[in-house]
Amino acid sequence: LCEVDEEECRFVHDQIQSAAFDLICPDQRDSFRGRIGSILLQSLSPQELEACLFEVVGLMNCAASEITEEERDELAKMNLKAGIKASQHAAFDTAKVYFKAGREALGSRGWEGDYRTKLDICSDWANACYVTGDFEKMDELIDEVLSRDIDTKEKYRVSDIKVNSLLIRGKVNESIDAALDFRR
Repeated sequence: LCEVDEEECRFVHDQIQSAAFDLICPDQRDSFRGRIGSILLQSLSPQELEACLFEVVGLMNCAASEITEEERDELAKMNLKAGIKASQHAAFDTAKVYFKAGREALGSRGWEGDYRTKLDICSDWANACYVTGDFEKMDELIDEVLSRDIDTKEKYRVSDIKVNSLLIRGKVNESIDAALDFRR
């Protein structure tokens, strides 16, 4: 049923793996997936983790509701990293899923807790929304960042996205006003 060597164990066939998974109680499957993700995160080298980042983050996201505050911060950072990687490969819809999961992992304490990760998630998610034409969500994210009492330099990226999105939507006057508002 399984092949075992010095470092790993693998099922000899996908059907056997599927049957083994079906033996796990449905209520515990997400928790089980989360544990597998955590084990992989702890045991993989940085290069190996980079190679299978999407799989590890996806597994960890399955158990997001069952983890500690500290683990939530780490999960948010992992989702940010996966979202950025997906964006770099022009998989913007996939990136949006990771950014959303990262934001949910931070929860309501995001700006007060891990401020940098929250800012990066909102900014990168707004950019992915801009590229995919999801202007409603993009505007929501941009407004969230611009409403924060943070340094103007940190607001620049989302302000730039806002100005460009207004331009491509044919709202030239609003685009100019947004640019001028940011400069003030």
